[in-house]
Amino acid sequence: MRKEKPFKIGDKKFTAYELTVRQIAQITDSLGKDTEVSDIDMLFPDRLPSGALAMSLDITIEDLAGYAPSEIEAMIDVVEEVNPTFAGLLQRLANLGRAALAAQKSEKQSAG
Repeated sequence: MRKEKPFKIGDKKFTAYELTVRQIAQITDSLGKDTEVSDIDMLFPDRLPSGALAMSLDITIEDLAGYAPSEIEAMIDVVEEVNPTFAGLLQRLANLGRAALAAQKSEKQSAG
């Protein structure tokens, strides 16, 4: 059974849903492609992407943009709580990317 967690921010009620494997694949397939980076992704670069946040909450990215950063951060906390496997995957991918960039930089410095 998919996890879900109802919560409130102010007087607005939300439910965070665990993403399905299909939804996770859809999100990871879009990572790194020439897609526009949202303001939310720029504000929270080391957290879940805004698309995943919106999908888990069953709202649009445009809807999310109407909330304050502190409210969005609270939403991210709950969504990560019900999606720990996906959050961990994103963290591992980010670490791999950082390591690859560091190795590339080191190679350039050695060659230069």
